[in-house]
Amino acid sequence: MKSSQHLLHRIFSVFSLFACLWIGYFFADSFLFVSASEQNTVAPDCVLSTTTCNFSNATATLESDTVEPLVPSTLSVNTESEAPYLLVALEGVEMNMGIYKLKLVKTNKNQFQGDVMLPICMDAEMTWRGSISSPDKSISLPIDVRMVR
Repeated sequence: MKSSQHLLHRIFSVFSLFACLWIGYFFADSFLFVSASEQNTVAPDCVLSTTTCNFSNATATLESDTVEPLVPSTLSVNTESEAPYLLVALEGVEMNMGIYKLKLVKTNKNQFQGDVMLPICMDAEMTWRGSISSPDKSISLPIDVRMVR
């Protein structure tokens, strides 16, 4: 009696293990890779370039009209608010390339600068969408950056 209970317990354990593995294999994407906050897909009013982007509390200018992969292009931001630094976070629109992050350092009072250097992608042209924000999120500037090889 004890050995048959032990055998049933063993069979149940092995079956449960395989069931969990099967469920995990087929349904992991829907549980593990759901983003915590969906990115806003609405295009911002401003595509960063040599033409200054004007926001209600800041201005932003890129050194060149488009960014080349692996070639630095200086991004300058002037704000009306105080912040120790600004953060740039960009995601590819046409292709998932992960999140590109850059810290803009303070150069003068309320002036920030950093070099945008985007990675290489398969497409000849690509749009990167994201924002420039302060650590406390009091500044949040929606931006697009065009990358051309």
